[in-house]
Amino acid sequence: MIACLVGTLLHAVELIGKPQTETTANSATIRWRTDVECGTRLQFGVNATTLNGKAEGGVTRDHAIQLEALTPGTTYYFSVGSARAKLGTGSFTTAGGATAAGPHPSLIRRVLNVITPGPKAEPAVVQVQAPPTRETWGHLDSLQDHFDRHGRDFASKSPDDYAAQAWLFLQRAREESLPMKIDDTDGTLRVFDPATRVFGAYNRAGRTKTFFKPDNSTYWQRQPGRAVKPADLRFSSR
Repeated sequence: MIACLVGTLLHAVELIGKPQTETTANSATIRWRTDVECGTRLQFGVNATTLNGKAEGGVTRDHAIQLEALTPGTTYYFSVGSARAKLGTGSFTTAGGATAAGPHPSLIRRVLNVITPGPKAEPAVVQVQAPPTRETWGHLDSLQDHFDRHGRDFASKSPDDYAAQAWLFLQRAREESLPMKIDDTDGTLRVFDPATRVFGAYNRAGRTKTFFKPDNSTYWQRQPGRAVKPADLRFSSR
């Protein structure tokens, strides 16, 4: 339990009952209730010990988070609570079957965490799925080799998982304006996150060439290319 300020009184937040889930093949809504108004936070993932997805909502007693673009027939684990403490845990499994084909969502709808403010705590929509590997990796015949050498840097479960993480890194880099360089000789875009030491290189179409964590602290400084900003890029965000 956690102490939460309600008006001028200090009260311990308690979960009322168990979190309730409603699922389809590629979405889920998780609802829970607390005895007093408190912030809304949900963490989730396919590994019960690594809940690396997060969504937040407003201050309320009746909490609801909606997750979209989930993988059909997959078990997800989650924890619910406030910004300060975890109040409960649970899991759900999406329905099986292929997801209906349709246009790819925009980059804005692909962000991993969307905060929905307001006292009514409307469900927050979270997109967590990258496009198919054939659309995000430059040369598919090189993917297995890159996964074998660098997949462990990101705890990737498969070559497809590794390719998806590389694509998501580029989207995050564009959203957060991480350091970028473009090589005018061949159009290679190089991206680096100083905080996590993650490096990615992408071709003219925005498809991944490589993705790893360099051991050398000066690796980024030695990379060729001129500095660019996300607004300068010409390839599609898909």
